[in-house]
Amino acid sequence: LLGYVDDTFSWEFLGKVLFYPPYGQYYPTKQALLLMLWDEIGLPHEKPKQEYAPNLTIIGFDVDPALMRVTMPYESKFQLVNAIREFCKARGRRRSLREWQRLAGWINWSFNAFPLLRPGLANVYLKMSGKSHPNAPIHLNKAVVDDLAWIADHLESSDGIYMMKALIWD
Repeated sequence: LLGYVDDTFSWEFLGKVLFYPPYGQYYPTKQALLLMLWDEIGLPHEKPKQEYAPNLTIIGFDVDPALMRVTMPYESKFQLVNAIREFCKARGRRRSLREWQRLAGWINWSFNAFPLLRPGLANVYLKMSGKSHPNAPIHLNKAVVDDLAWIADHLESSDGIYMMKALIWD
């Protein structure tokens, strides 16, 4: 079993299932046994959280074990690319520190599936360094706009990270 915060997940061989009576359905054997253990010790759980499928969304990323790939769902990637492009179109070429932080955080989250894009935020962090007033405007310079366009272009053309082909993992 693997875990992330309050989520537990694992894998199971195809067809290896066990009926779990309280929810009236079959689950992968490991999952059904875990639910039974939780029942035994009185740990609450809910049916909607008991997901299983060949592909799952975990912390907002599509995980495909057959392809050994992690990627962003199309809609999430589309929204992020649009947000990056809109950010760069700032009227007067200024955005508040809060807007910079929001976008940087969102892009940083995407690095879970696109780790090789990390260098693209270097100039963004440089522009934010030393700033503390959330509504203070920060000028977008050419280096930042170019780096953000580079990230957006690569997000659009990439389909995630293939774990067996990945060269860099932290």
